[in-house]
Amino acid sequence: MTATATLSESVRHKINQLARREGIHAATCWRWMQHGVRGVKLRSIRVGGRRFILESDWLAFSAALNADLADAPVDPTLADTNARAEKAGRELDDVLGDAGSRRRRSTAKC
Repeated sequence: MTATATLSESVRHKINQLARREGIHAATCWRWMQHGVRGVKLRSIRVGGRRFILESDWLAFSAALNADLADAPVDPTLADTNARAEKAGRELDDVLGDAGSRRRRSTAKC
């Protein structure tokens, strides 16, 4: 497969289109192409005086920036946090008995 065939078969995006799709400003894309982020530059191609970003280049850029996050712990969602709080409250009630439920009712009115 030649470079021309690869390019014609690739999904390519105008900078404004990609920026709109990803919810970022077009200037951010330009900055990532020119200067990069954390040592990684966003690759682009020029076709007839216009700049395009290949989908494969966008995915590679995204993967490179997020590679260090793959092993990071995931932040709990609000539902997870609420579920843990409810469980802790039930355990507290079990330990404190009636005194714990009275304490909760009295603080709920405040």
